Amino acid sequence: MRVLGYLSRLRVTAVYLPLAAAAAIVVDRLGPHTQSHVLREASTNLHNLGDGHIVTLVTSAFLTNGEPNWLWFASVAALLGTAEWLSGSRRFLLTFVVGHVGATALVTAGLFVGIHADWVAESLARAVDVGVSYAAAAVAGSMIRYLHGHWRTAWATGWIATVAIAAVSDPSFTAFGHAAALGIGFALGAVYLRRDAKPLISNEFRTEPTERVQPPHSMTSL
Repeated sequence: MRVLGYLSRLRVTAVYLPLAAAAAIVVDRLGPHTQSHVLREASTNLHNLGDGHIVTLVTSAFLTNGEPNWLWFASVAALLGTAEWLSGSRRFLLTFVVGHVGATALVTAGLFVGIHADWVAESLARAVDVGVSYAAAAVAGSMIRYLHGHWRTAWATGWIATVAIAAVSDPSFTAFGHAAALGIGFALGAVYLRRDAKPLISNEFRTEPTERVQPPHSMTSL
């Protein structure tokens, strides 16, 4: 019963992780040609989204490009599980979806402008862009809500440095996507912090002493 109680607090993570792991194993066992076709069809690239394949926003989050990295997968699992445990399933799912979809939309818009302005290669319109990294970056950013003081500063600084180093070492549209997702996460974390603070402020006003100084009994008859 205790295990079921724990799983009830991790319902989104408990559903997502087995499906993502199964998808990674299946795709890894496909032949090179079939694997490439599946990833391109499931990718949230400019070509697919431009053709109205909105379902790729879902399928792409469950797939990985290349051989599965189970150490990275375990790290993401720990991050997602911790975030859902602290924030609750609804807020966690909202952050996951907004981060994944929001960062993808920004990347797609950037590629659209870049290709039409001849800033980037037209081939990027069909590039493979799959994985949960955008959602994970947003979830990581939103965790500032549950940290305090120097821990919050250290967490934000660490993730900004990680994204910046990755962008410098491998400048690509995915690096921009990770930066956008992290920014979305920070913004959501600030919104959650403000929303959670309102009930506390309201309760403080309600619990303030409301007793007024009563005049002595001898004066009440005046």
